[in-house]
Amino acid sequence: MDTLSKDARFILDSMEPNRRYEVLDLRAFVPGASSDGLREVMHELWINRHVERVGYSGWQRHRSAPGHQSPLDAESDGGGVTADSGFRQTKVVKPEDLFDHDTFTDFFR
Repeated sequence: MDTLSKDARFILDSMEPNRRYEVLDLRAFVPGASSDGLREVMHELWINRHVERVGYSGWQRHRSAPGHQSPLDAESDGGGVTADSGFRQTKVVKPEDLFDHDTFTDFFR
């Protein structure tokens, strides 16, 4: 884990998990910070995967999984491979199988 700045560590320690914080809420944690300073601190926390964006201007403390790894269900996918083994069975679907042509036969005449 990267070392966080003093303001970033203070904001992170002050935030409750899974609660939405708007900009005014976050400014209360560091009243001396400028708007750009607060934006940089939240960017630092976002880059280090400590917070996520919620809506247009909100933030939420939530440690996310790295982008290249997604949480896997422990259930079997039906192909004999369990999900936590890291392998997923995929079913190839043709585009024409995704559309019910019989329902819309009059539409295409």
